[in-house]
Amino acid sequence: MPDLSIVITTRNRFTCLLKCLESIRNSDLDSFAYEVVVIDDASSDATKDLSRDGVCVIHNSEQLMMVKSRNKGIEKTTGTYIVFIDDDNVVAPSMIKNLVSFASSNTNYGIVGPCMYYASSKTKYLDFQTFNFYTGKTTGRVDTSDNPVCKSHGIPNVFLIKRTVFDQCGHFDASLIQTFTEPDYSFRAASHGFKCGIVKNAKTFHAISPEDNLSPRALGGMYKQKAYCLMRNRTLLVKRYGTPVQKFIYITCFSWLWPLIYSLLIYRTKRYDLIALYWRGFKDGMIYFFTGKLTSSI
Repeated sequence: MPDLSIVITTRNRFTCLLKCLESIRNSDLDSFAYEVVVIDDASSDATKDLSRDGVCVIHNSEQLMMVKSRNKGIEKTTGTYIVFIDDDNVVAPSMIKNLVSFASSNTNYGIVGPCMYYASSKTKYLDFQTFNFYTGKTTGRVDTSDNPVCKSHGIPNVFLIKRTVFDQCGHFDASLIQTFTEPDYSFRAASHGFKCGIVKNAKTFHAISPEDNLSPRALGGMYKQKAYCLMRNRTLLVKRYGTPVQKFIYITCFSWLWPLIYSLLIYRTKRYDLIALYWRGFKDGMIYFFTGKLTSSI
């Protein structure tokens, strides 16, 4: 049985995927028995024909989206530690080793991840993130202290989760589909006593740039599910984990602002289809907030 399982979820980013796999191959993993599993979410590019020695490639027959693909990765692996890596990352040679070392030495941490850098400029953009239950906003932050680890409300993009966390907390909530899934899981894990943090001596280089924050991709332009979930799932987080005061302020002052802001931002690209999805997600978020019934209008 391997000590370590590495799961990469991918769709239609063949070149990025090859760079990611190469960075894993060049990682300092000599002391581990490990497996690499790629979950190809029904790609139409060259990924659909990918076959690689030493890598288990699973091709979904239909698009499952990120959460179900990650859950499939959990089921197909057996490692004590599972590292999830988005396909547009090049990991530093010591990243995985440093995450496993920290996780094994700190039993109270169930979820750990690396500091994140822009791949092009090598500039750090994330040491931890916070979710504001009053506003529904997630903010990424860079830490200037000498703390070796920063507590975080979930970790996007690249992260390690101990098998024991899944044993106690279950898999990712597939009903969330995509977006805000990592904070949701970290809050659920916290209720079982597991901390979540980003380890500063671990690094990944992410193929995004600061300008991407307002790109159609970031605003949900790649998949209709993301545009929808950007609205619905932030309300879900507040409902599930917020205090009564936080819920009141969010629902009255901020819940309706999010689809309005996103609609104005995306309007300049003439993506009117996304505007409808934003407001559908808002509506279904309100249904969940007041009834506890999680519906999907996509």
